[in-house]
Amino acid sequence: MSSDTKPKSDKLKILLLSVSSTSFFYEQVVIPFGLVSLGSFVDSDDYQMKGIEMNQPAEKIVVRYIKTDPDLLRQITDFAPDVIAISTYASNIFNCLYWTNVIKEQLPNTFIVFGGNHASYMAEEIMQKTPAVDAVIKFEGEIPFKMLTDKLKAKDSNYSEIPALTYRKDGRIIDNPKIELMEDLDALPLIDRDYFSESDKDSDNLTHIDMITARGCTALCTFCNCNHYWNKTHRNRSVDSVIKELKELKSRLPLKTVRFRDETVTLRKKHCLELCEAICREELNLEFQAHSRLDGLDEEVIAAMAKAGFEQLFIGVESGSKAVLKRLRKGINLEKLPIIIEALRKHGIKFRLSFMSSTPGEKFTETLQTVRLIKKLKLARDEYYIGVGIDIYPGTEECNRFMKLNSDYQWITKDYDFKGKYFAMKDPYGNIINPKFRQYSIYLSALMFFLLSPKYFLQKCYSILMKKLAKIFKF
Repeated sequence: MSSDTKPKSDKLKILLLSVSSTSFFYEQVVIPFGLVSLGSFVDSDDYQMKGIEMNQPAEKIVVRYIKTDPDLLRQITDFAPDVIAISTYASNIFNCLYWTNVIKEQLPNTFIVFGGNHASYMAEEIMQKTPAVDAVIKFEGEIPFKMLTDKLKAKDSNYSEIPALTYRKDGRIIDNPKIELMEDLDALPLIDRDYFSESDKDSDNLTHIDMITARGCTALCTFCNCNHYWNKTHRNRSVDSVIKELKELKSRLPLKTVRFRDETVTLRKKHCLELCEAICREELNLEFQAHSRLDGLDEEVIAAMAKAGFEQLFIGVESGSKAVLKRLRKGINLEKLPIIIEALRKHGIKFRLSFMSSTPGEKFTETLQTVRLIKKLKLARDEYYIGVGIDIYPGTEECNRFMKLNSDYQWITKDYDFKGKYFAMKDPYGNIINPKFRQYSIYLSALMFFLLSPKYFLQKCYSILMKKLAKIFKF
């Protein structure tokens, strides 16, 4: 049911609010996948749904980050939602809290519920520090959100049987037990992205969408919480279900590109090959982007993906040192990397490898191995990314390491005296987005890259110069 349907007076109004962030996923803003999945699962004749994307248009982002944009606030108050669902992550959490307070002042009776990766791990802290937040749904949210909206529609305030819900009752914060994950992802309805068609995104011009073929990852990387978030499981949608959604989208949108948001689309080889075969059979003529682990790729898989239209893969390698990979529990074979890169180039699939440096316990010589690997592979600048240190997120093994040294740390804060080799990653307003571990200073790392790779340094200088010139001359 699209948001342009005239509502009946007794319909519960649900607003899916995508709150603006200080950073973006590969600088590409798309209709928020998690929120539209919630809305699609809940939608029925009892509800009127609407979506608002705060990250569009781009020039509005700074106007809406910890600032009140009157036009946006008017959109929200004019709709007068009964329920607002907000998805959180590290780089938007403080803006979520800010806008929750702003909205609550205007609409005190609106029920505001948080979900998403960040809120799932700090539900009690959010409830303690922000009275304007009425509840938090932890981890997989479709079933709890459906149960919550049904309760709100019935004006029933007994939330005790809603799994994974954190809420207030009689001045106390109640934390309900987690829910068992959905066994069959095919039970999810096809996602309706039209909820956002009345905002700044017009479906008539929608050429790119995000979707999934699976949820979860069974890898044990110490810096990633995907394994924990999805309860150590990996669940595939059927190939028929994925193809049905792609065909439905292509029939009514000027669709050109699709990004699969799976943690790794190649985790199950048989499923990946069957999906590629089905895409070819249906002659969808789309370009796909996806994430993959190195151990999920081989010549057969790469050839099939190229034939199906996969134009770019994002692959986490992390380090050129086997010792570092072992400490990070990455579980990949570095000797396979040159073979995979050769196959990707042979079949015309672009790729971007991600690397880390200055990780816990990392020696200068181990960082050197990463730089030498990049040079040995003759990677172009757009074929890899290398970060300094590790961002600390809740639910990871690296977070457990951090909390042993900083057991009193609060995730929603501006100030904290970090212990160990940690420091604060902050937004422009001084809020701590997340802690970060770094073995070496940025200066030392930058100096190392300059000495070992003058080409990289010159490319970086050129890139900065061109951005400055573009701002000056507006080209």
